[in-house]
Amino acid sequence: MTDKLNNCFIEGKMSQVIWRYTLPMFGAILALLAYDLLESSLLAQNSAEILTSLGFTLPITTAMMALAIGTSIRCNNKVVKYACVANAKLNETIVNSLVISALIIVSSSMIALFLADDLLRLLGNNQWQGHTASTQTTATLTQQSNYMTVRYLGWIFLALIWQVNAILRAIGKTNLASGIMLSWLSFKSILVVVLSLPESDYYQVGLVGLSYTHGISDLLFACISLFILQRVTKISLPKFDEFKYALKATKRDGFLVIIQQLITPFSMAVLTAIAASINHSYVAAFALLFRMEALFLLIPLVLTTSMPAIIGTNYWSGYFDRVKQAYRFVFMFIVITQLVVATFLLLNSEFLAKFLCAQTSVTDHIADYLLFVPWGYLGAGCAMVYQSCLNAKGKTLDATIVAISHRLILLLPLAFLGSLATTNEGFFQGIMLGHLLAGVFVIYAFRSKANQDVSSGHFLKKALSTS
Repeated sequence: MTDKLNNCFIEGKMSQVIWRYTLPMFGAILALLAYDLLESSLLAQNSAEILTSLGFTLPITTAMMALAIGTSIRCNNKVVKYACVANAKLNETIVNSLVISALIIVSSSMIALFLADDLLRLLGNNQWQGHTASTQTTATLTQQSNYMTVRYLGWIFLALIWQVNAILRAIGKTNLASGIMLSWLSFKSILVVVLSLPESDYYQVGLVGLSYTHGISDLLFACISLFILQRVTKISLPKFDEFKYALKATKRDGFLVIIQQLITPFSMAVLTAIAASINHSYVAAFALLFRMEALFLLIPLVLTTSMPAIIGTNYWSGYFDRVKQAYRFVFMFIVITQLVVATFLLLNSEFLAKFLCAQTSVTDHIADYLLFVPWGYLGAGCAMVYQSCLNAKGKTLDATIVAISHRLILLLPLAFLGSLATTNEGFFQGIMLGHLLAGVFVIYAFRSKANQDVSSGHFLKKALSTS
């Protein structure tokens, strides 16, 4: 199975290889983003208070998703490497990676539960509570607390779904991975409509319906995903000595990949705090915009599911010219598609803002966002894909530098400076510039490091094969 997989990745025209392994995941990622949009639209039928309470939880739930995806990236990278240079240890690698990732998520979940109130307080949740103290606010805060408890307890199930999906993609089972994700999100969408639509006989007010939706669907499909993985790979429980060795070997690379995934939610948390310092209506707008952002970056997101395996397999197999060819094709494609998206959003900003939310104070901020920020996604899209591909080549430190430069060094300072402007658009203009400059940095980094792949690639492959 692995030899056939490697041949599929390293043979044929590179653009055709990219489409072959990207298109099956397009529907799955689109369904993921559509679910977020559906969930936000259902919540938007509630009061601005409910939206604001959700806005304060988004940096935390995004961090949870980021850690789940970060550990899945680690699994994907390990499986791709061992499929190329140590095929005999592939099943052992899969099992050990799953168990180690589960331990990381469970430990994080327990810590987050213990610090639940403190995390919300750091984001300004208590300040908002003090400004809007009422019986309704108290009920909303109770819903918010219960919602986060369910999300913390179900974190492990969410992570397992992403782990299995990443492993299946790494061994070339892209259609199966896509099918599982589509089934999970279809079930989740039906459940959220039943529980969160006001006209439904089973309607649960505010965040209550979301709590049931995430808890039930994630548990069910974590079990289904593990069952399918076992049938496909014939994996079994690891021996203690093998697991102990794998645990000791989990050092810098795995740690850096997880750190990279946490940088985005951290920057979101800071952006939320900046927004709250301007006006709390910005936080309500961000409750919708943070979820919409992923939809606007659909093409780069889909490419991050396929490009690491394609780049990693060609890199570890020594086909460095194909690696550079893939980068050039993807960067050009991202720039073209994001230009189309930004133009469409510019021309329809007012209509889309009113369609997404009926609250006038929130609608104005959404319209400003749609006018400016999507132009920055030309750079953000390139940064996302380049970072994921660096991880696949074992260059986790370089990938971390890209993430820090993008989200912390460029985005946050420019967004803060923009928030000091006298106009309402300044904040969003700062965000746009931060993303654009990240793209400039990535293109410069790619051009300056492209010729280093041959020498470093041979060295890393030899080191791994003899370890």
